[in-house]
Amino acid sequence: MSLYQRLRPLYHRSPQERIQVMQTELAAPLDATRRALDRLLQLDAEQTAPLMQGRYDELLDVLRDSMARLETLVAEGDERAQVSSISDHDLHVYRHDLLTPLGNVRGVARLLVRISSPDLPPGFKQVTRDLDDASRDVLDVIDALTASQERTE
Repeated sequence: MSLYQRLRPLYHRSPQERIQVMQTELAAPLDATRRALDRLLQLDAEQTAPLMQGRYDELLDVLRDSMARLETLVAEGDERAQVSSISDHDLHVYRHDLLTPLGNVRGVARLLVRISSPDLPPGFKQVTRDLDDASRDVLDVIDALTASQERTE
């Protein structure tokens, strides 16, 4: 059973409860996403410089900024869950706030996974797959608890 399938039945709980569950369930995939990003940042700059026609560092900047924004928004979830009058509409707005930086992280992760070069730094393929998988788990949690339409897998 996927993470999405496990959490989707909780969609019918109150918006406050769903945010609280989301806070708990996002901890592990956000941590995995952060660890993968940190490993990308530790790769040898000489080996990564030619990647993406010399624009690899720009992609890392997008990842860093988007990850920081995503973590800030997730942290704000505690405050949002405390508001007793939070509505489904408020949760929908929060969902879109989260999906913006997550879309950046997912897009860069998917782009990095596609890089193929004989000169890739050791571990590059694995760390990019880890980043892609972890960011997918973040999306699964958000979708399961906030998307009004159930997704087909």
